[in-house]
Amino acid sequence: MKILLIANPSSGGSEGDTVASLEETLAESGDVRRVEPSLEGFKLEVTQAARDRDMVVVAGGDGTFSRVVNAFETRLDDIVFALVPTGTGNDLARTLHLSGDPSSAANIATGGVERSIDVGRATGAGVQGLFVNACLAGFPVAMNEAVDQGMKSRLGPLAFWVGGAKVAAALPRSTVTLNGVEVRDCVAVGVGNGMTSGGGVRLWPQAVIDDGILDACALPAADAAAAARLALKVKRGTHGELDDVEVTRGPKIEVDSDPPIEVNVDGELIGLTTPVTFELAGRATIKAGTTS
Repeated sequence: MKILLIANPSSGGSEGDTVASLEETLAESGDVRRVEPSLEGFKLEVTQAARDRDMVVVAGGDGTFSRVVNAFETRLDDIVFALVPTGTGNDLARTLHLSGDPSSAANIATGGVERSIDVGRATGAGVQGLFVNACLAGFPVAMNEAVDQGMKSRLGPLAFWVGGAKVAAALPRSTVTLNGVEVRDCVAVGVGNGMTSGGGVRLWPQAVIDDGILDACALPAADAAAAARLALKVKRGTHGELDDVEVTRGPKIEVDSDPPIEVNVDGELIGLTTPVTFELAGRATIKAGTTS
């Protein structure tokens, strides 16, 4: 087996010793080539390194894995992917039942079950990107902007809650149209392929990553009291019970807003702003802990 190991040294827990140990484990099953691509030259560096490889193992978080999938957009049918979660949120790894221990995840990479999962595409005005886990706009984007890499390294998943506290006092609101349904005073809107975002928050509790369907929700909160109620429901994964929360599912989701809002793609900001269309782009094969 010819393996390409892509390591993101800036990812939450992807430190030198961890990556070196991972490389040793993978070498027991095949020929390993390791690359730590720069952000600026990411696509070119990883695609060149993968020319003769049949497996791509990603040591990083959701954002790193998403960048890898985007880099291999034209080769999704030819490569088996694996993820060793060393990021902060690790929501994709949670959906795939991957161990948080890099050594255990490395064993799954070489001996786990191959699973075909959906890959989505988000398209806006002159901008598009593939996503595997989720795309979010509104409050989550402001929260991500409030969380720097140092905070992620110090606090892990708790960093998202600290970032949320920073922006909660002045929640930006907009009128969102989700598949033709208008939702006023919206603080967040998201489209999920996976079930969770933000380090385990079940925004789309009914989502299944290989069912050919995308899940979406628009979350309104007219005032501070409503925001508090919404936050409690979101934490429990029961926000769909609220009358003013809009939830929808389908192979295609359209989101617009007034005013326009920025949308992240698997936690990464790529210049995507509403209106945005989300639809299925294809499938990718990934090593997982279980088949469901």
